[in-house]
Amino acid sequence: MDTTLDSGTNVSTGTNAPVASTGDAPRNLLGRPATRHRGTDIDGATLEPEALRVRDLDLNALIGATTFEGALAHLWFDVAPGNAAHGKHEAAIRTRLAAFAAALAPGSAAQSVAADLGAAGVAPVFAAASGLLRGFDDVTARMPGNAPDDADLDTMLLCAAAAPFLLHAAIEGRPFAAGTDGGASLDTAATQAQRMLVLTGATRHDAQAQAAMDMLLVAWHAGFGYITPTVLAPRVAIGTGVTLTQAIASGFLASGPSHVGAALEAMHWLAALARSVPGGIDAPAAALDAAGRAAIDAALDAKHTLYGFGHPLFVADPRPPHMRGLFAAHGFDGAYVTLFDACCAQADARRALRPNIDFLTAATLLELGVAAPSWGVGVGLGARIAAMAAHAVERRRRPAFGVNSATARRLLAAVPVGWL
Repeated sequence: MDTTLDSGTNVSTGTNAPVASTGDAPRNLLGRPATRHRGTDIDGATLEPEALRVRDLDLNALIGATTFEGALAHLWFDVAPGNAAHGKHEAAIRTRLAAFAAALAPGSAAQSVAADLGAAGVAPVFAAASGLLRGFDDVTARMPGNAPDDADLDTMLLCAAAAPFLLHAAIEGRPFAAGTDGGASLDTAATQAQRMLVLTGATRHDAQAQAAMDMLLVAWHAGFGYITPTVLAPRVAIGTGVTLTQAIASGFLASGPSHVGAALEAMHWLAALARSVPGGIDAPAAALDAAGRAAIDAALDAKHTLYGFGHPLFVADPRPPHMRGLFAAHGFDGAYVTLFDACCAQADARRALRPNIDFLTAATLLELGVAAPSWGVGVGLGARIAAMAAHAVERRRRPAFGVNSATARRLLAAVPVGWL
């Protein structure tokens, strides 16, 4: 497979965006041609209007309209959904991800590393990163046929396929083993969303559940450019000469309570809230609504942090309201969705606080029957491997440390130390 990421500023004809002439493009401080997004041709946020864009498309236009595999095809090959070439790439990516999953299912050395560290008390996301650092030579040895020509794409797909297996191993303290009851379910899983439902231990696998998981994966896969730590870290790491897999591992290590990790805290909070209601998740909707509103009041009155609300860049994260509307259209509902609605309404009424993707992720995973809060982090990071890899490959075209010596000396005073 060919990729546009190593081909300068040209983009494929599958996108509706105009192709700028490199010679006529305005140049930035580093003397490079203007990019489609801020400093990158891949993705980026806008403030007027508040939106996330991937290859010039609004991320919300992708959520619910394409699968995770389709989102990868758009991100990597720069062809929009609906284009004939997009469908071809989406199918090839789906097939390759499934092949990697089949090779990962019997276990691997990387899964054993993640399992041992998880059992020893290392946070699952960091244990999974260690599995990435171990590598997948035993997995690739099981793959039939020759590897595709695009080694970077294949590495990204292998890491994306492996991430839920590594996280499962770290959370459960043992590698996933084919042949168990879960293995039988995994054998019938044809998409990344279906495999994610199996590996997270979700209790729901119906069409609505599959659609909800796909929406989460697409929502997390890209959109912010390089300003998020989980994408910035791989861009920095790749400049030191590490492998693409090692760069992706650095993205996992760049998550924490203030970035991606809020979904874990929100899952803890929402699960405890549901348990506090008489009847639990089987309680009447009115009781759940009242409990959600009261919990927000109590947290705000006590000046406690509301994990999953607010955003460092946006007044309102554009993804949750869009996805909540899609959930309603697909008939995806339940106790945790009711709690989500109540909490959001009360937080907005009290302090004009809006939910971010972490809070919606937490509510969605709990509604799917996912019990381990660490999956709140794992699902998001597993999907964001797409942006990590794309940005690392784009960044690798530049000098080892980003600029040459003359430019570094000239622009030293312009380094945004406050931002970094």
